[in-house]
Amino acid sequence: MKIGTVGVMSPGDMGSGVGGALIQNGIRVITDLNGRSDESKQRAIGHGFEDVGSLDELVNQSDLVLSILVPSEALTFAANLAEALTRTGSCVTVADCNAVSPNTAAKISEVITDAGGKFVDAGIIGGSPRRGATPRFYASGTHASVLGELDGKGISVPVMDGPVGTASGLKMVYAALTKGTAALYASTLMTAKSLGLFKDLIAELELSQVTTLSEMERVKSVSAQAFRWVGEMEEIADTFSAAGTTSHIHIGAAETFQMIADSSIGHERVGTVDNSRTLEDSIAAMLLSSN
Repeated sequence: MKIGTVGVMSPGDMGSGVGGALIQNGIRVITDLNGRSDESKQRAIGHGFEDVGSLDELVNQSDLVLSILVPSEALTFAANLAEALTRTGSCVTVADCNAVSPNTAAKISEVITDAGGKFVDAGIIGGSPRRGATPRFYASGTHASVLGELDGKGISVPVMDGPVGTASGLKMVYAALTKGTAALYASTLMTAKSLGLFKDLIAELELSQVTTLSEMERVKSVSAQAFRWVGEMEEIADTFSAAGTTSHIHIGAAETFQMIADSSIGHERVGTVDNSRTLEDSIAAMLLSSN
């Protein structure tokens, strides 16, 4: 099918970047800004989104809907979208692009298909087009080729040969490494700081683990994403558990990100991180509660 209009929910950092990239490639992008924050509204308007005012109009006017949310909101949004599908009789294709486990993806698929929609399981790997990246939207399931129509339009869409859960599974094991490592770095540095050993640890790493120390610098900006990554780590833990491996590593990662989200710098978001802050200052701030 030829996709002319894509509904994007919601216009956060990734959603707004993806929507903006699609618009630049000739796709009409719409959204529903009811209940969204002022920041989300500004991002949507700034990138050229059209606000259609309701989910009913979103499913009526879209050829494809992309759900790009915090993982903890994925199921709730799917239920709300299903109600709109039922009210309107729409059979639009819905791609869940959230960082959820294969089990959660299967639940969302059932909610959407029971309401008459078509479902695509998708997993995003890569940064937002807002910062010049071209993210990969891995897609799986019977209707994955619909999302594949957007390949080359500001995003890459590798269509996988597998059922619903395949794309989500790949996202989970990939993020288990990347964001899981970030949690390990952050918790290690926070512990060293609490023990009064931060400078000693850094000195040893400068002697024996220079590459690791360089990678640890990215911990300075984890504050901007920690609130989002809590749920993602929980979904990864569910994925590992279902696969017969331990869930405890990423439950611990979720706890680390929750601590950072609740810290004195947990309010930061992409674009508002204090880049002048040293790694040690960042770690010290993460140990301070926002309350």
